[in-house]
Amino acid sequence: MRSRSDEVIVVGAGIAGLTAAHRLAAAGVQVRVLEAASEPGGRMLTRPVGGGLMEQGAQFLSTGYEIIPELVEAAGLSRQVVKVSGRSMVVADGRSWLFDTDRPWSFLTGGVVRVRDIAPVARGLWSTRELAARPKNDLVRWSDLDALSGLHWARARFGSGLTRRLLLPAVNGLFFQDLADNSAVLLGSFLAYSALGPKAFTLRGGLGSLTTALAATLDVEYDIRVERVERSGSPGSNVALATSRGPREAAAAVIATPARPATSMLVDPTPDETAVLRTPYSCELLVGLALEEPLADDELGGAYGALVTPNSSSPLAAIAVYSRADATAAGEVLTVMFGQDAARRLMAADDAAIRTAAVDAATPLLPGLAGRVTESHVSRWQEALPYIEVGHATAVQHYRDRLPFGSPVLLAGDYLGLPWSDSAAFNGRWAADRLIAGRTD
Repeated sequence: MRSRSDEVIVVGAGIAGLTAAHRLAAAGVQVRVLEAASEPGGRMLTRPVGGGLMEQGAQFLSTGYEIIPELVEAAGLSRQVVKVSGRSMVVADGRSWLFDTDRPWSFLTGGVVRVRDIAPVARGLWSTRELAARPKNDLVRWSDLDALSGLHWARARFGSGLTRRLLLPAVNGLFFQDLADNSAVLLGSFLAYSALGPKAFTLRGGLGSLTTALAATLDVEYDIRVERVERSGSPGSNVALATSRGPREAAAAVIATPARPATSMLVDPTPDETAVLRTPYSCELLVGLALEEPLADDELGGAYGALVTPNSSSPLAAIAVYSRADATAAGEVLTVMFGQDAARRLMAADDAAIRTAAVDAATPLLPGLAGRVTESHVSRWQEALPYIEVGHATAVQHYRDRLPFGSPVLLAGDYLGLPWSDSAAFNGRWAADRLIAGRTD
């Protein structure tokens, strides 16, 4: 049996696990990361498709993030930062509205906000102005909105017009979810980002270059599946891990995977652990379509991204145009993202059928698309992004508050946070800081 009493094992090499390991290593803690896949990244992963690049999970990062920019700098990638075009489109049946996040007035001139919507939108922005000062990566700091339905809160604050024409498409296109299935925490925290006017950015070479660079500085073991994580009944005893390569031991373990694998590996979870691990997820299908040449400037209205209204007849949630994320990148890749119902229906289909469905669904927006596709790739995520149901923020707060000091097993999965990359990184940093505090006190 492998035993390292001073070692922390982090399970999962996504952005949460890598952030935790990076933080621990910087504090002088001996840490090893165990990853079931053959490469790091989790849902922050970039793949070449044709002559271009496809983001297989997260599509962009934000200057409004707090932790990710620090990691980009620590990884030596600051010069690889590229601003993503703010030009966007909302698509409904037979209609579309263009806006540019760099030009706030375009929400009005582009038709997203109608004259009749101005008064309720203004009242909503005024009434929620204090939200902008809150941390945008810590779910617990939003627990005062935890008992409210996201859809009801949106309509009450901003009116039905903006809710239908922008907020519902944004939640559908960015998170593959219905606002009605979330508490007001999701929309409140999302709007707090928007209030600060953040800019979307990517990295030359794709977002996967960040996770690859972080992993290169750490002790990461790939193609190893953790099957069980078991705490000893004796204080100070090691955590026992059963893996596909035999038993391992560690003084502490950080489980930084989505809820389903975490649930399957954690032996005898506490009631508070069970409560947070019940988190449901949206699933997602992303199809990267490599094209012979970049889109013309006027195609898709010049937008980087198209958000599809959830009540549309289209099966899509969104489309992202890689050349409008990084104009310096070679090739062109459209990432076609299905809405929740279509993703569940198509998840078990073969890649050829999914590619056909993606091309057919995108063709009304891009006539003649089928003849322009040279190569494709399908990414399937059974657990894409966590929902924030009513009561979930309170459950996360209880887990953190009641976790015994010096606990040898810490959860750090995305179910503890908000559904964006910086919150996943926050979860990893929180777990690492708990362990570091336990060593120094």
